[in-house]
Amino acid sequence: MFSAARIQALRKSKGYSQELLAEQSGVSLRTIQRVEQGETIPRGYTVQALATALDVPLEALLTMPEPVAEVAVLPTQPLLVAEAVPATPPVPPASPSLRSDPQVLELLNLSALCLLVFPFLNLLVPYLLWRKHRHDTAHAAEVGRRVLGFQVLWQVASFFSYLMVLLLQAAMFYYFGVVLKGVFLGVFVLTYLVNVVTVGYNQLLLRRGRLDIYPIRL
Repeated sequence: MFSAARIQALRKSKGYSQELLAEQSGVSLRTIQRVEQGETIPRGYTVQALATALDVPLEALLTMPEPVAEVAVLPTQPLLVAEAVPATPPVPPASPSLRSDPQVLELLNLSALCLLVFPFLNLLVPYLLWRKHRHDTAHAAEVGRRVLGFQVLWQVASFFSYLMVLLLQAAMFYYFGVVLKGVFLGVFVLTYLVNVVTVGYNQLLLRRGRLDIYPIRL
């Protein structure tokens, strides 16, 4: 029978977060949370995926049966002595824990400022760093999601802001024959300033050891 406590213990022994286990197994984060809390019993495919991600045999995720007493019979005597031989569960192979490197987390965040060099680098550079370090650095998977989540949200919001300015300019010119000078440039500078200030603020949070950065994640 599947053991929720067993999978949680194996995950923690390997230094995996629930998010990292979800990535490596292909099982959704919500499913892993429900499985570890005992709210659901996973199907065979899910159990196999978790065992593969944790690099353990399938039996390691099952509740081991109670030890069974085996009877040892002396070859030249009647049946007199019964010896209890405890069953020993298989020990999963050891796996090194994720290394802790706060500098990688800070670099992940600051890489979004590449937007100041060229548009869309605020998405490309953090994504590449996230792909590189999410499996070998503690919290890199989660921090990378949060950084990318904010940058995607900022990119979409900026696009609609620029679009609204263009529509306003077109309407003013059509109805009044007036062109508002400097409005587009002002909105452009304001959106970039919001991004830079937000990245800087969350950089301070990371340096203080806080990981609850940005309000959204992918």
